[in-house]
Amino acid sequence: MGKGISQSVGAHELEPVSLSALIHQHVRAAIETAVHEELRAALGTSPYERNEVRRGYRNGIRERTLTGPTGPVILALPRATLFRGASAKEWTSTIVPRYQRRMPEVNEAVVATYLAGGNTRRIRGALQPLSRPHLSRKAPCHAWWPR
Repeated sequence: MGKGISQSVGAHELEPVSLSALIHQHVRAAIETAVHEELRAALGTSPYERNEVRRGYRNGIRERTLTGPTGPVILALPRATLFRGASAKEWTSTIVPRYQRRMPEVNEAVVATYLAGGNTRRIRGALQPLSRPHLSRKAPCHAWWPR
């Protein structure tokens, strides 16, 4: 056995994790699980399962960024090809539709801000914390200051 393999990691050696990072991890896992289950139902089989009722094949994974109320979440969403008779069609999810980059709640917040008298500069400034990674104390202030 290698040196250090049998040693357990103590609580003091773990890196601190912020609450927002934990929320993002669980939100990402929940969305990805739901989309994988939706695809399993559309194909009629699980991955690597051979079956007579298979309606298509998985076709890799595509990364997409979805902005929600807690900020952007990078998702690894599956792709698939469905067979309909002699033709083939690309599968699209109903949970995370094609071309969706923001959740409806974010779109509603943008519209509400606009109707309340906000302009695009204010909206961009309000959404910047959601679209950029967390700032460090060492980052120069001009790199994140809204224009």
